[in-house]
Amino acid sequence: MTLRRRLLIEWCLIALVATLSVTFATYWRGTAAFDNLVYDQLSSISRPAPDEDILLINIDEASMARIGKWPWDRSIHAQLIEKLSPAKPRTILLDILLSEPGGADSDARLAQAMKSAGNVFLPVNFHSPGSDGRAYDTERPLPLLAAAAKGAGHVNVAFDNDGIVRRINLCFSDDEQDWPHLTELVFRNGGPGSAASGRLPNCEAQLMLPYAARDTFSEISYADALDGGIPAKLVEGRDIIIGATAAGMGDNYPGPFSDGGVVSGTEIMANMVAALRRDDFVTPATNWQVMLLSLLPTWLLMIGFLRWQPRTALIVSVGIFALILICSTSALAASLWFPPGAALLGIILVYPLWGWRRLQAMSAFMHDELGELEREGDIVPLALNPDRGSDLVGRQSAALASAIDHLRDLRRFVSDSLEHLPDPMFVTDTAGTVTMANHRIEDYLGPVAKGTSLKTLLDRIVASAHRRSVDDYLRVTGKTQQNPHQPFVRFVSPDGSHFVMRSAPVVNDADKTVGHIHYLADISTLAQAENDREEALQLLSHDMRSPQSAIIALLPTIGDKRVSGRIEGHARRTIALAQDFVDIARMGESPFEGTDILLADLARDIADNLWPLASERSVTIDVVDNSDSAFVLAEADSLGRAITNILDNAVKFSPAGGTIRVSIDRLKAENGATIELAISDDGTGIDADLLPRLFTRFAARSAPDARIKSSGLGLTYVRAVAERHGGKVWAENRATGACFYMQIPEAMEPIPDPDV
Repeated sequence: MTLRRRLLIEWCLIALVATLSVTFATYWRGTAAFDNLVYDQLSSISRPAPDEDILLINIDEASMARIGKWPWDRSIHAQLIEKLSPAKPRTILLDILLSEPGGADSDARLAQAMKSAGNVFLPVNFHSPGSDGRAYDTERPLPLLAAAAKGAGHVNVAFDNDGIVRRINLCFSDDEQDWPHLTELVFRNGGPGSAASGRLPNCEAQLMLPYAARDTFSEISYADALDGGIPAKLVEGRDIIIGATAAGMGDNYPGPFSDGGVVSGTEIMANMVAALRRDDFVTPATNWQVMLLSLLPTWLLMIGFLRWQPRTALIVSVGIFALILICSTSALAASLWFPPGAALLGIILVYPLWGWRRLQAMSAFMHDELGELEREGDIVPLALNPDRGSDLVGRQSAALASAIDHLRDLRRFVSDSLEHLPDPMFVTDTAGTVTMANHRIEDYLGPVAKGTSLKTLLDRIVASAHRRSVDDYLRVTGKTQQNPHQPFVRFVSPDGSHFVMRSAPVVNDADKTVGHIHYLADISTLAQAENDREEALQLLSHDMRSPQSAIIALLPTIGDKRVSGRIEGHARRTIALAQDFVDIARMGESPFEGTDILLADLARDIADNLWPLASERSVTIDVVDNSDSAFVLAEADSLGRAITNILDNAVKFSPAGGTIRVSIDRLKAENGATIELAISDDGTGIDADLLPRLFTRFAARSAPDARIKSSGLGLTYVRAVAERHGGKVWAENRATGACFYMQIPEAMEPIPDPDV
């Protein structure tokens, strides 16, 4: 496994572990203790000022001592309301549970006092768990008192995991209705609802309560207020909250204050009324928002690990850590709460894990690579550092440095070897820039600077008429890495020299192409020899045929028809022999240019052309197509001439009244279908000793009754055509006559162009 792949796998595993850890920590509030601590410390930095329009009347220990043991007679509460009403307070919030009947007269007096005041609000409490398997029981005010009150709302508090009251519900829903919080009713007092309640997505949504400093709201003892010790100006226009604060009354709760202690229910409601007026409740982020915002820095860091250096990764990790705390603080200042614990947990996990696994992967990689170098061998053995005082990674680093020195030596060896090659050579990278060139090409072109573009180099070495073919060859080679159809390209230089260029990819150990090596061979001498050969072929194809044609033209002047016929036959055989030799010689040089041809139609056309000769000999030619009209990719002229040679021989050596059978069949194979052409006759067959060399040049048989007597190149031409078409040809004897077989691959179906 390569180091890159191993590091990528390690990266994916660490990213998965970090993602799952952050997700679980968010979903199950695994970092709630840390988040609550951060929230408490940050919220204590700047607390809101107490609302001066709120007055707390507390049932404290002094009141209990002066008035008597709890519960008090409800006429006492009626007296207090009667004394407060003339001063015209804005609202009176009586945070005392009045769900059970008291004395009839005292209940009636309290109801009358509340009705007269017209602004008294009573609490509804919910006990959990409820009776008879219910989730909770609802404690409503006594109907007589509920009818006299201006409104009733719930006073439940919400506890965090650590038992501290930080969150509140402005609405609570039971099986019958949605109950607004008592402070919400105080805020409304007949008017519209608060802005905070209007933003809540549902009745169960919670908000976080910003607390003023403890014991900063205006407050007075219940007993003092009952004795008339409250000036009217202290009550007028204010919201009066009456509730218990004495120890043992059960209405004191832990608050988010750094000094510990508890906060009374009346003070909690005072803070709620104040927050409703200021509209500065802190909105906590939802679970999915916390999860997304917590995963974002983790994934940013993980993506950065793929590109950053270790020092950069450390600096960015510390920066992101600090940025998370800054963003959480800034959000709280804007009345939004993003708990940073899960996000910080992700950073704390990924950085040491990535550093550890990367170090482990590097160590394992160096161990494996150094061992592989040792096993592969080298010019000299690798000299491992004998120092045992350092740690494992230090020793491996020293061994790697030694291996790098050896690689430098090998690079020098390769460079020297290329420099002393007998032919010009240069190397380019994937961008087409020359990275290396030996002195042979510099002897030809002059100095070739490192960094020269391939285009510039080709402009100097390739004539303009050949530039396109060279560019096409390099383009195909660059895409496929191998070009079996054109292993090299020939070109002429501006000074008239002939070269052959071979290009091959330079592949690294990971089978990735990192460049190309280009090797040039000067074939000017060979090109001259080819010109001489072409002139010889011209001599055969034109100059030698012209005298034979002249001989044939003079034959009518010879009176002896028998002699003239023999002379004509020899002359035509000479012409055919010269033409076959030229065609065979040129067939190996010219590129194959085939088209789709229906083989059955081609065979029928050839049979029709030979019909006069067959009729003269009383021979019948039957063409049978069993290939379902199969096509072959062929050169019609050469393939037709090859089939004509075979069929002409069959006609010549078939007895009078014989039948020549031409069948076309489609043979299926794993690598594609093959079309087989079989031509059989009723002749005497082919000599057994001639069959193995039947398709070689100048195969001959001197016996007068021989099946093949020609010393020409007809069947050699047939074999050359078959091989040019990617097929083969052979012959065999049957019980009656001989049979020639030619197999050619079926033409492939064209691949449709997706752009058409």
